[in-house]
Order: sequence, then C-alpha cells, then structure tokens
Amino acid sequence: MIEFDIVQDNRLQALIKNFDEFIEEIRSRFCVDLKSYGNILRIALNAIQSETFDNLLERIKFNRELERGLDTVGGYTIDVLEERNPKASLIEIVTHLKDGLPKLNQLKKHLQSPSRRLIFVVDANDVDFLGTYARTNKTKIMSLSEFLKKTEVPKETVVFSSFNGVKDFDLIYNLKAEVLLVLYEQENELFQKELQRRKKQIEEEVMSPSRLAISGLVYEPIPDMPIHVSQTIDDIVNRIDELGTRAYNGYKNDSESLLDDIEEKIIYKINLHNGSVQFLDSNDTLFDASGDFLKVYKVNVGDKIRVYPKEQFAEKLYNVAVETEPDVFGRVEQHSALWKEALHQLRKTIRHEGTLYHMLKEKGLRVLQSTVDSYFTGSRKFPMFKSDLRAIFKLRYGDKPDNEIDSMLKPLLKSKAAYNGTMIALGRGLKQELKIYLKEKRVGEILEQQKFDAHTLQKFVDSYMPLLTVVDKEVYETEDKQLNILYSFQS
Repeated sequence: MIEFDIVQDNRLQALIKNFDEFIEEIRSRFCVDLKSYGNILRIALNAIQSETFDNLLERIKFNRELERGLDTVGGYTIDVLEERNPKASLIEIVTHLKDGLPKLNQLKKHLQSPSRRLIFVVDANDVDFLGTYARTNKTKIMSLSEFLKKTEVPKETVVFSSFNGVKDFDLIYNLKAEVLLVLYEQENELFQKELQRRKKQIEEEVMSPSRLAISGLVYEPIPDMPIHVSQTIDDIVNRIDELGTRAYNGYKNDSESLLDDIEEKIIYKINLHNGSVQFLDSNDTLFDASGDFLKVYKVNVGDKIRVYPKEQFAEKLYNVAVETEPDVFGRVEQHSALWKEALHQLRKTIRHEGTLYHMLKEKGLRVLQSTVDSYFTGSRKFPMFKSDLRAIFKLRYGDKPDNEIDSMLKPLLKSKAAYNGTMIALGRGLKQELKIYLKEKRVGEILEQQKFDAHTLQKFVDSYMPLLTVVDKEVYETEDKQLNILYSFQS
C-alpha cells in the first residue's frame, strides 16, 4: 500500500508556475535553455536544511548561465527581462522554502509519532540531521544505499521524501512493504504521471486480442485524470532518469551532486591553524571532529575538520600500507621494482629512445611512446598491459627461453593483478569506510577484505587527514585561473 502526505503550499505552487513561464519565455524568445536552473530547483525540493538553501542561494548568485546566454544571442543584459526574470524567480522560490522549511516540518510530524514503526530513506547528508528529531527507537533513518542492502522485507513503513521519475517509481511500486510518500504537490504530480504510464502498459496487455480470446471479457479502460506537471521539473527529472546507474545512485544518496554539473564553482579558501591553506569547492565533503560528513559550505570559523585527500587517495593509502603492513603489501613493491630495473637496464644498453620503443613494439608492446616515457618516472606500479611487461622481459632477457621468462613473469603478474584489484576496491565507497573508522575505530568491510588494518588507517589519518581548526574562511571566484576574493567570514 502506498500512502501520501502531500505538502500543501499554495505560495510554492504559484512561484513555480511563474518560474516555468519565465523559463519558457527565455527559451522561445532568446533560444536560451537554462539547464542549471532545473538542477537547482530539483535540489531545493529535496532539501530540508537551512544551510542547504543558503548554499543554493549563493550558487544562484554566482551562476552566469542566463547572463551568458543573453549576451551570446544579441548582447542583451539581464535588465531586458524586467519583472519576468527567472533568476529572481528562482531566488524567490529557494528563499520561500528556506523561510518556511515546509518539507522538514511535514517530516517532523512523522519522526515524532510514537505509534508507527518507520524507516526514513533520505539523502545521506540528512541522515544525522533528521536523527536529532526522532523521539522513539521505533524510528530508523538511513540513506538509499543503506536501505538497499537490507535483505529482509521491511516490517516498518518506508518513508520517502522525494520522487524523481521512472526509476523511483519502479523502486516504490515493486517494494514489498508499506510506503509513505511525503512530497510536494509537484512531486506528487510526477508520481501520478508515472502511475498513469504504468496503467497504460497494463491496459495494453489486458486489451490484447489473445487475452480477449482466452477470457472472453472486454476491458473498458479507465479515463486518465488531467495532470499538470511543471515543465522545468519534468525536464530535470527526465535528465536524472537518463543518468547511468552509478551516477543515478550517487544522486539519490546525495542530491547536491547535481551541482557538479554546473559550470560556476564557488571556491572557498580555508585557512587552518597549522598555517596550511585549502581551496575547496563548496560542495566538497569533509569530516567534522566526530567523523561525520560535512559539506564545505557548512564549515564555520572555529570548527575542527579533517580534509579528505581526493587527489591520489588510493595511492596514498596504499603507500602507507606498504610501510605499516610489509608482509601483506611488501612483495608487490619488490615485484614492481624488478620490471622497472629491467627497463632502466634496457635504456642503458639501447640509448636511443626511438630504437628502444621500436624494439619493445616488436616484442609485443601495446602502448604509445608517451606511456613508455611515463614508465621511467616511477609513478606506475606496473605497466598498463600484461603484454607490456612481457615485452620488457623478452627484450631484457632475450637469451633465455620463453618458458624461463614465463616463470620469471608469473609472480610479477600475480602481484600486478593483486595491486590492480586493490586499487579498484579502494575506488569504491572509501569515504564511507573512513567515516566508519573515524566514528567507531573499526575497519570497514571493503578495507578489511583488502587486508588493511586499523594501524594503517590511523597512520593514514594522522599523515593526510589531521584534525585542524578553521581560523578563516573566504569565498573566492575562479575566473581566467585567477582567484579573486569576494568576501570573507569573520569569527
């Protein structure tokens, strides 16, 4: 059974109606399609925290999609729009939602219900926030990724607070549990649209000639009810439905990931008490002192934070493991050194780089000259392909028979496979694994399977993610690769 709790907000209805009209006028009059505006509106309808709305308002202020579009088509400025300005309209919508927090207030009524057993499936950034409003241990709050890991049919009523089209409908429609949808009217209209689409699919089947011949019963289709879906919301939901599985799941767990597709980035310069400086996108994720996720735009002067090292994260963690767990990872390092030594010996013997590359190609090398050049820098643990490794050893040890070369390569190929497998594993869900360690001081499932221990994680945290106090935070705008200060937050 699906139950609905629709947020009644006539003011929001009117604001979105105006916004849709302004967006359509811009499209028809100037041929400007404001895709980022739909992204921001979709996030605003998902949002429940005041700080999220503050970030969106800041994003709109810096967004230049409308201004660039008008200038490109005829050198117009935004003043030509007068009162029918979609940017001002979008600001009005987000401000209205921030001031009233209508969806949060609706959710709080259910969170504080003493009689119902509920599972709230929400944005990962809202899990801890909503937990502060729960008044009973009957209430569970989790992200979609956590919910999908459940193997048993939920006995609780499952609460969803957003709806995003076909993929969401399929999840809800096929869920073997009672469902409560807490939605804005615009999201409910999307759901009803998908429900009618599913009804038509079923009607096509029951009205087929073969079914009529078998049953002898004539089916009379039920007339569709008129549905008025916001065109802007419908457009962005269609784009969301077209996302690949990984991107879609990422959006469902963190709807603010849609901001990554917006060209204008808000960059913060964060000064830390040890003298270091970090330049971070407002939507980047950090860790707070408790080990919980924290978006950069929520950071305040005086907060203690850990900065997540996005660049070469897996390699940095792996290199720490080589030091702390040599019995597990040391053999890979030894084998990595062997093929590099063989390659350097070849370069000493064959001094002309072009000749060396040509001779390696004759032995089965697959990569370009530039990739071979990178092999000499020491940045790669192993060559890109097995055939590259074999070509290096065949050229270096050309006097040995193939079976001996194969014996020499066997342990190296095993280490190459182990290393690649580890790097792939480290590319999945590591922020969540770090959160587990920071909060509970235990190694998560992914890292445990790859033989990483708590000592390695602690050394990695101490080396690359120390807990530091924010002494200053400034907003910068990147333009022509120059950082221009706009304003600062004072403590």
